[in-house]
Amino acid sequence: MIPVRFLVFDLLFLDGHSTLALPYDERRALLAGLADRARLRVSEELAGTGRQVMAATARAGPEGIVAKRRTSAYQPGRRSSNWVKVRHVRRASVLIGGWEPGAGRRANRIGSLLVGTAAPTGPVYAGQIGTGFSEAALDRLALLLAPPRRGSAPFRSVPAEVDRAAIWVEPEMIADVEFGSWTAEGRLRHPTFRGLRDDLTPNDTTRDDAP
Repeated sequence: MIPVRFLVFDLLFLDGHSTLALPYDERRALLAGLADRARLRVSEELAGTGRQVMAATARAGPEGIVAKRRTSAYQPGRRSSNWVKVRHVRRASVLIGGWEPGAGRRANRIGSLLVGTAAPTGPVYAGQIGTGFSEAALDRLALLLAPPRRGSAPFRSVPAEVDRAAIWVEPEMIADVEFGSWTAEGRLRHPTFRGLRDDLTPNDTTRDDAP
């Protein structure tokens, strides 16, 4: 048996009647009443300003929040300014230890950077960065990451499938990245390249938070 948790965040029909046109607050109140008499768990709701809620959820570790206007009706199949998904964005400095060739429009260019962070037992792999590059940034990185190359990964814990396609270099450059969170494996989730950090040393790339 695999335990399953059923979290409910909205109520669209009740006793054969649509609740789509009801304000969000009323739908949540009806849903809470159902949870009292059924084996349901209603998802947690946080009230407050956007800044307050983002600060509270950043400490808890979720990907972000969905901000909802409390007076809004439910609009199935439509994007609306009444519901806005806001991701947590964090920033980190990581070692560039290699790259993978690109494909399609990036054929014969850098497809993604292979990065890591410093650790007491040696640099550890932290994932791939494949977005956020301007054309000028790709050109500059191609020059900076040109030979000499190294024959093995400079990071620990590199997946075999990554190692097979990688072109490794000495981990001397540092990239500034935005990302959502750390995975349980210690990898960057949704990383985006934001530039190079010439003012830092490799020892400045240690992680300062848990996955």
